Amino acid sequence: MMENSSTNDLAKIVKISLMNKSGEIFDEFNIRSGSNLWVFLRKRGVPIGAACSGVGVCGACNVKIIQMKSESLSIQNNFEKETLQKNNKAQNERLACLTRVFQDITLQAEYW
Repeated sequence: MMENSSTNDLAKIVKISLMNKSGEIFDEFNIRSGSNLWVFLRKRGVPIGAACSGVGVCGACNVKIIQMKSESLSIQNNFEKETLQKNNKAQNERLACLTRVFQDITLQAEYW
């Protein structure tokens, strides 16, 4: 018996791996697929930028995506692209406050 894919996606748990500047994984945790990355990093107690309280204006919560599949994250909108560009960030970086996670990822921040 096949499950409805949307029901299955909502129940899916994905793994977030955090890498330090030395390239070592220092923390891993599970979140529900579709969850906001910034919210869960803060709940986990991981230092994450938040000068604008998570609305995508300041760019302080940028993280570098080290490993992911093509559909691991929500699609980057123009607002996020512009904020990253204004802050001279690379194409493989995302704003945690505007990113939802759908599959396992490994990420890194400049200050971890």
